[in-house]
This record gives sequence, structure tokens and C-alpha cells, in this order.
Amino acid sequence: MDHTAFLIVVLQLCGTHAERRFVDSTVKLSEKMKLECIYPKKAVIIQTSWMKHNVTYKENIAVLHANYGIHIEDKYKGRIYFENASREDKSLSFIKSTLEDVGLYFCSIASYPDGTWEKVIEIIQPADSFEISEKQNNPVFTKPGGNVTFICPYNRRDSVQQVMWERIKADCIDTIVQCNSLGGQRFGADFKKRALVDCSDQASSMIVIKNVSASDFATYRCMATGRNKTYVMNFTMLATWDHKWFIIYIAGGISAAVLLLVFLLIFCITTAYDKKKKRKRITEALLNPLYSTQTKSVNGYEKYNFHTPWNIGRRGEESSPKQTEEIYINCINLRKDH
Repeated sequence: MDHTAFLIVVLQLCGTHAERRFVDSTVKLSEKMKLECIYPKKAVIIQTSWMKHNVTYKENIAVLHANYGIHIEDKYKGRIYFENASREDKSLSFIKSTLEDVGLYFCSIASYPDGTWEKVIEIIQPADSFEISEKQNNPVFTKPGGNVTFICPYNRRDSVQQVMWERIKADCIDTIVQCNSLGGQRFGADFKKRALVDCSDQASSMIVIKNVSASDFATYRCMATGRNKTYVMNFTMLATWDHKWFIIYIAGGISAAVLLLVFLLIFCITTAYDKKKKRKRITEALLNPLYSTQTKSVNGYEKYNFHTPWNIGRRGEESSPKQTEEIYINCINLRKDH
């Protein structure tokens, strides 16, 4: 075999190996995307390194150090950022991604005393779809903090070589576990400490996910690859209510409704009282000047009504001569001096 043929074979083998590389998560390329990297333990994180695999070497992207802060390579400045760099969440967010960002990424976390923890994430072309067939989409109910079990049956006679369990979201696929025909297993980085699996059963595959969180309510897929056929089964994890919390929820709703009704009743009564009080003030304001004028006229004898022919002629507006008011004249007694 000449050198050219040998090189082609080597490249083919390397390409096959790269295609079969185990990845913890697969993310669809978009202008704004997030590569999730959350350390699952409580150890002290010393340093986090983000790198991209470029054929023969790993390209540095960013380094987060507990004491020296964050360093981002010039090529990625203005295009990436970290939301929660001070916590266990070392996720890398893109804001101006391009097709050049397609490829394999490594999130490597050095901690004390646990050592190094690594997660491999692949960014794929946006044309690739994560759509799940509605057929055989089996609902599974659980509650936050609980455990959930998935069972995927397949044909024993088809000699299944590999079983892959995945969690599927709108823009990301996370590997839960991969089983081979020899009973070997390999867990995804996010499920090593909270997933159980039996890879020895030749008729079905069963996994248990412990301590379910809000991010776990998604679609799950089991793919069993045999010699002649691949079995696929989908599951949807749905939340169910605990009876105790359900009763508390209902009681809280009723209490809130009663308080709302009481508030509305008080508001209506207060509004009606204020309107009545306002009307009373307006009436008093209108009557007080009239009452004051009448009182002044009677006490001071200042209201005189002399009925002239002109007055008598205004029928309907003034009173008739028979209804004349008495005229009071203050007379001063005159005494003749003799």
C-alpha cells in the first residue's frame, strides 16, 4: 500500500472515530445560544477552561480563575459572555455566533478536592432537526424532587448492540446514558450522579432518574440499535401534584377569593358612604346662603314689599295683593314738650 492510500485510510478511520465520539450534549446553532456547563458537586472550583476542538488541536476560548478572574481570547471578545461565573454555573453564552462556531467544545473544571471534571458539547448545523414523532410518545408523571423510571422494550432476537437514552429540549439534546452489548455503560456529564441503568437486560432497557428538577420536564428518547432494526421510543415527563400540596393550593385559592370579596364589599360600602357625604356637603353649601339671607331679612325688617300696580300685574311671578306681607316700621315715640 502506497503512502497516499495509507493516508486516505487513516483519514477515513479518524473521520469515523470523530463521528462516533461520545458527546454529553448537542446544541443547535443559533445567533444567540448557550452551552450549559454546571458543576454537579459542591467542591471548590479553582479554574474553568473552555476550548474548541479544531482537527488536530484544542483552541483556547476562555479561562475563569477563582483568583485572577476571567480571560477571553481576542477572537471571541464581544461574542461570548458568562452569566453566573461566580457560582457552579460556568455556562458559555454566544451573542453573535456564525457557521464557524459549529464543532466540538470542551468545558473543563478543576476543583478541590475532586480534581478535573469535563463536559463535551457539540454545536451542529441549524438545519438539523430535534423534532420528535408524536407516535409512541408515552406520558410519565412525577413530582419535583422525586424519582422517575423509564422502560424501553425491544426484540430480544434482534441482537441489540447499543442503547442510547437522551433528554430532548427545543434547542438541545443531552445524553443520559449509553449501553453496549457487553453490559458496559457511559453516562452523560449531567447524569453521572443521579441516573441508574441496567444494561444487562437483553429484552429491554430501564433507567431511573433521581431528584427530578424543573429542567427535567422534557421529552426523552430511547434508541436501541440492532443488526437489522433500530427501536425508538419516546416519553414525555409531566408534573403531577402531591395531595398535600394540592389541598394547600385549593385552600389558598379559596382564601384569596374570600379576601377579594371582602375587599370589594368594603370598597363598595366606603364609596357609597363617601358619595352620600359629598351630596350632603353640596346640599348644605347651597342651602346655607339662602337660609342666611332669609334670617337677615326677618330680623332686620329690611324686606319691604310695596304692591304697586306694576307688581300686581306680574301674575305668576309675584304674590297677589291679598297675599301681601305685613310691613313693619320702627317708630320713634315723639313727645311734645309743653
